[in-house]
Amino acid sequence: MRNDLIIDFETFGQNQCTCPIINMSAFVFDWERFKVEPYTFKELVDGAKTFKVSVKDQTKNYNYIPEKETVQFWQDQPENIRKNALPEKNDLTLIEFCDNFLGYLLKSPNINYWWSRNNGFDPMILWTAYRKVDKKHSLDQYLPFWKLRDTKTHIDTKFDFENSNSFIPIKDEAYWKDNFLMHNSAHDIAADIMRLQTIYRAENDLEIPSK
Repeated sequence: MRNDLIIDFETFGQNQCTCPIINMSAFVFDWERFKVEPYTFKELVDGAKTFKVSVKDQTKNYNYIPEKETVQFWQDQPENIRKNALPEKNDLTLIEFCDNFLGYLLKSPNINYWWSRNNGFDPMILWTAYRKVDKKHSLDQYLPFWKLRDTKTHIDTKFDFENSNSFIPIKDEAYWKDNFLMHNSAHDIAADIMRLQTIYRAENDLEIPSK
């Protein structure tokens, strides 16, 4: 059995060291499922763990700085996307986020590798957060840097860099277009797990999931 973790952040900026975190989604997936019991998109979205983080706490106590262009970007999004960036009553402080994610890792099976879509962005945001609360040493026990991988490179190399690494990973393209939401961290990690799964199944002459 091989259990891997994938994470994705939504933020108010593009500077990995100063952009406030809106949320982060995570999912631990089993590669054996790719072969014997393929995941569905809905299962992955429903099973994703999303941590919503207080922007106010980050800017007030940890010197995070929202970027005007990115704030405007979120304001310009449709309501079903924009709402994910709005403050909520139960938003976590930065230290609560770090503690809660450590709790999630503690309860998860042993992780072989951990993934993000952009290793020059998401892992750096995670490491910055843990450094700010002086807990990176705790994170490193579960997610050492040498176990980090990125989905874009994996997908690109499988297709000799000739196809989009954001390809639709199921047969039912209409279902995908109706259900996949851009700029939604839970949807983004579900999509990349599905892409890894679809490549694996194609390489093993197995049917591509419809949904």
